[in-house]
Amino acid sequence: MSSKHRRRFLTVSCLVVTVGLLSSLPVPSGAQTIKIGGTGGAFGTMQVLAEAFKKSRPEAKVIAVPGLGSGGGRKALLGGAIDIAVTSKAGKDTEKLDGAIAMLLGKTPFVFATSKKNTTVALTTQELVDIWNGKKITWADGSRLRLVLRPENDSDTEVLKRISAVMEQAVKNSLSREGMKIAVTDGEAADAIEGIQGALGTSSLSLIVSEKRSLKALEINGVAPSPNTIANGSYPYFKSLYVLTGTKPSGLTEEFIAFLSSTSGHKILTQLGYWMGEAGR
Repeated sequence: MSSKHRRRFLTVSCLVVTVGLLSSLPVPSGAQTIKIGGTGGAFGTMQVLAEAFKKSRPEAKVIAVPGLGSGGGRKALLGGAIDIAVTSKAGKDTEKLDGAIAMLLGKTPFVFATSKKNTTVALTTQELVDIWNGKKITWADGSRLRLVLRPENDSDTEVLKRISAVMEQAVKNSLSREGMKIAVTDGEAADAIEGIQGALGTSSLSLIVSEKRSLKALEINGVAPSPNTIANGSYPYFKSLYVLTGTKPSGLTEEFIAFLSSTSGHKILTQLGYWMGEAGR
């Protein structure tokens, strides 16, 4: 079995076990509980929002379940193991999707991240192409640059490919090179970028802010990633995140979804690095 297929097999196997364990978790009698899972890029966001929500509903229990991923969160939702899934792949802003209802949570900058200790603050798109092609292997100060990749079918990789045709080819070239570090999850990628000296990888502004990571998002072509630069179009790279619920959510789940769309919810999301469009202003 190739390493690529082995990783896919292990991911699927872990998902099956995780969903099974979630389904068997006991819920105390009379407790009001919401289970949320999905893309790791939104795990910290959901934890922050859950804590804010519980200030008005202290009796509620909101559990953020790690390690499911976008696809795993959707399967867990449709299987009844969780109440809300968060995904980066949902299509239109609001639609019925395989028995689930999708609502846009917000757009957060897709970023190129490195350690806060790194003196570099900006890169150009040409430098990104050279880095992914393996032509640029050092930082401006001469130190070694170590690239952290994501799997071929990951949403981060898809965003990278959409930057340009030459970037798409550079991404394919990077994935074909032997010995490259490939982080399967958003959390694993952030850990690697923090822990490997001279590392560079992709992430999202919301993950860095919500999890208080020791990372910085680099300017690209002189523009810093932020909700404002997404809004005015000067920073063109972002990820859209969606919350999914079943067609018959519980009353508490509906309250939590309403909180996400409220003025208070939008204020928190903006602080965490999201832009909600006109409704979020």
